[in-house]
Amino acid sequence: MTASPAGGRPEDTGDAEAAMDALRLELAAAAEGMADVDVLRLAAQQAAVGVGGLAGLVHLAGPEENTLLLAAAAGLPARLAQAWERISRVDSPALAGAVTETMARREVTWSPPPLPPERCAGFPGGWETTVGVLSVPITAGGTPVGALSVLTSRVPDAARRAFLAGLARTTSRQLLRARRWRVALAPWWQEPARPRAVQPVRLGTWAWDLATGRLDIDQVAEEVIRGAGLSPDRWASRIDAWFSRVHPDDRPAVDAEAERALETDQLYAMEYRVVGEDGRISWMEARGKGEYDKAGRLARMTGTVLDITARRSQHEWLAGLLELHPDPIDVLDADNRVAWANRASRGMAAEKGTQIVGAVPWEALPGLRGRGLPQLVDRARTAPGSLAFLEMELPAEDHGASAYYQVRAVEVGGHVAVQRADVTEQRRAERAAAERTQRVADLNAALAMALETTDVADAVTEHVLPLFGATGLVMHDQTGPGPRILGAVGYPEKFLAELKRLEHSSRPPVEITAMSAPQYVSSTEEFARRWPRLESLARLGRKQAWAVLPLLVGEQRVGSCVISWADPRPFRAEERTLLKAVATLIAQALRNARLYEQTRARAERLQRELLPGELPGLVGVTAAARYRAAAGQDVGGDWYDTVPLPGGRVLAVIGDVMGHGLEQAIIMGIIRHAVLVMATLDMPAEDIMAHLGDVAARLERRTPDAPSYATALIVLYDPTAGSCRIVNAGHPPPLLLRPDGQEPPRTLDVPPSPPLGVADDAAGVPSTVTQVDVEPGSVLILYTNGLLGADATHPGPLAEAATTYAAAHPGTGGRAPDTAWLEGLCQAIVTGSPTRRDDAALLVLSADRVPAGHIAAWDLPCAAESARSARALVTDRLAGWALTSLVDPLQLIVSELIGNTVRHASGLPDQNAQNPQNDQSHPSGMVRLRLLHLETRVVCEVYDGSEATPRVRHPALTDEFGRGLQLVALSSDGWGARYTEGGKCVWARLDISPVATAP
Repeated sequence: MTASPAGGRPEDTGDAEAAMDALRLELAAAAEGMADVDVLRLAAQQAAVGVGGLAGLVHLAGPEENTLLLAAAAGLPARLAQAWERISRVDSPALAGAVTETMARREVTWSPPPLPPERCAGFPGGWETTVGVLSVPITAGGTPVGALSVLTSRVPDAARRAFLAGLARTTSRQLLRARRWRVALAPWWQEPARPRAVQPVRLGTWAWDLATGRLDIDQVAEEVIRGAGLSPDRWASRIDAWFSRVHPDDRPAVDAEAERALETDQLYAMEYRVVGEDGRISWMEARGKGEYDKAGRLARMTGTVLDITARRSQHEWLAGLLELHPDPIDVLDADNRVAWANRASRGMAAEKGTQIVGAVPWEALPGLRGRGLPQLVDRARTAPGSLAFLEMELPAEDHGASAYYQVRAVEVGGHVAVQRADVTEQRRAERAAAERTQRVADLNAALAMALETTDVADAVTEHVLPLFGATGLVMHDQTGPGPRILGAVGYPEKFLAELKRLEHSSRPPVEITAMSAPQYVSSTEEFARRWPRLESLARLGRKQAWAVLPLLVGEQRVGSCVISWADPRPFRAEERTLLKAVATLIAQALRNARLYEQTRARAERLQRELLPGELPGLVGVTAAARYRAAAGQDVGGDWYDTVPLPGGRVLAVIGDVMGHGLEQAIIMGIIRHAVLVMATLDMPAEDIMAHLGDVAARLERRTPDAPSYATALIVLYDPTAGSCRIVNAGHPPPLLLRPDGQEPPRTLDVPPSPPLGVADDAAGVPSTVTQVDVEPGSVLILYTNGLLGADATHPGPLAEAATTYAAAHPGTGGRAPDTAWLEGLCQAIVTGSPTRRDDAALLVLSADRVPAGHIAAWDLPCAAESARSARALVTDRLAGWALTSLVDPLQLIVSELIGNTVRHASGLPDQNAQNPQNDQSHPSGMVRLRLLHLETRVVCEVYDGSEATPRVRHPALTDEFGRGLQLVALSSDGWGARYTEGGKCVWARLDISPVATAP
């Protein structure tokens, strides 16, 4: 026998069968004004037709305990229906079947064929082997009082079960409105089909002569007595004969009541049982009053008698319902003592070793103390006829799970009925549902916070297993070229190794990763039937049930999730629904995480492309840098760079575009590359800053809705002189850490110009240049305000971090700090930054000098013969540097550069010309020649007093001049020119090869 939850009224989905079910239920609900038996007859007819069965039956609880009587039938002749007239709950399951089982379970119940032989009397042969019984309880006030059944040869589906359950609920409601059904009467099919009429009350009269003991009765009383099984002819009209037929248990009370009435001259009223000659017991209601003779003596008692057997049978039936009710029910008197208790209440008290009747419940049962029952009873007494409610928790004595009871109390006629309904399973189910809802909410919150696919996997493994009581999980990401295990928990290493091997084999486990609909596998046997190729893998995992969930977003597959259990598991409909919902949440989170990872990868690549990456090698300078994005951002507008310039000079720049995001990163990239272009032209620092202002202003005009507020700081360091030229456009000033590191860094006094692109009265005015001499071994700290925290104008925390690091890591004997020391300083500063609300850039420079022995400079007359002198000077110097292999090309370069200066430019002012006594002065001025040995290259510089830019010409074959710079370009590894104060410098570079040095 199987059961399923009772369904409700089918919804109008357009299906003809569902529409017909709805119409039948509406017909049943429209039975207003019908008698009870007519309501039941209609229910039996609609049940048989709606379920597609052979017959419909309605049984109601009878006067005898555990008995159901047939109250209505449809589709069966009376002769065949008699086999179903009486059903006992204590019969074997084969006889009782679904009819009694449905009342016990309180749900739709199906009893498959065959029918027991006792129920098939008169039926065609073999009929019982194809017919089963579908039953549903009929309730009154929530208590089952009967069953609605259908005999059918079809196995009912969910829709038929739901229809029958809906019809039973409708019938239950209609019975409450109709006249109460009668008990212990013949079913409707044994009664004539006639309208019911009001039955008159047959009230007999009697007179008892107190002196003689004679009892006279009228005809009606005689009929009443005869109906009770007593023959008036055999009792000789004597009161003693009548009293002799009173039930022995009732006789003392009857005698006492008669004596009381006679002694007190009050009304005699008594209900008692009489035993007929055939042993049948009937109930009588007798009323009487004493009468006096003329002398004032009590002479006789006259009264009425009424047979109330039918009424008392109904009362006993109702009392039997309460007696057999599964919930404990107590009736309390005015002293709160139990005047009556049903079997469940008495049994509960007996388990505790006490007697409940006659005791106060909360005194007799210690578990009820302090639970609010006295207050509940008081509330019921203050509002007679109204229900008072209380829910209480009773802790288990063995420290197990608590029990929950819903207590209802109502006062009727001076007594209070108290019912304790055990709602433990309901509360546990509610608590489980609440916990499940909370777990789903926690999973949803964790998935909402997951940024990366690994975060999604962590959230799933943390929250999904407890949600379903599972013991294992494997999650795949399928957004890439192939499935990738994101997370696995609850499996041995051998299983995971075999799973990875299969995924990278020629036959990957597509049975799991390529499913388009959820698959639920309840046992290892079912797994082997579905996917025999993976049976060995399943055995390695040591699981017994699986839910294979594809992770789909629309039609896009983003992954799969396999949840497993250690024991076989039947997957209920509600669990499957929840698994599908969870799979949808996981799929959305995984898709979003994958999009985030792709977006972040593109952003990080953009940031890497926009920032300089590995800093270039520099002369006399060691550099280290850090970039830190703002919290929740991957790109920003802070930037830095270092550019090696001719003559060993170094251009260091740091900047900040207000805000953080893709737009700021784009603006930063434009400004940074503008610096690189202008640095390549070897422009002065102040000119570079002016051009950056133009670039920023142009960007401002292009994006008026997103103003590009930007700052920058440029440091031009010359390692041959140890001097810095600093230009500031609204940026925080740099810090200078002395070589010994014993003093806090000093903030350099660098007057700021307006930020880039900000138009004000100073627009167009060249930026102020600050000249700073730097001791060898000093460290310059350039930074953006993202490292300063809330106090964005004071570098106190940054300076403190640098001081602490320098004190903990002292310098190396006066030498400039190396890269490792600078990297540690960067890490200390970034780590000590108090906030990540803005992105930040940090650039630290260790300043050193070009050794004096690697610098040679001469002032020569601006005359043609100086070329010969220059060749001799450079030859001698190269020999001193052991670079004789560079003599020939450098002699050619020096000759051409000095020749061009003498021919096309003017000399520098001769300092000796200001002394009239000095005859070494040269009216045409001087040419300055400087030779630099810079590690892997030699640079030749020629300074003159002209600002004319040299350019390479393309002379004809007959032209005498114009080939000098072509020779310089061919002989050198690079050449160029830059403006200086009062002139220009033309330079050429020769790289030193490993074989260039002299032996």
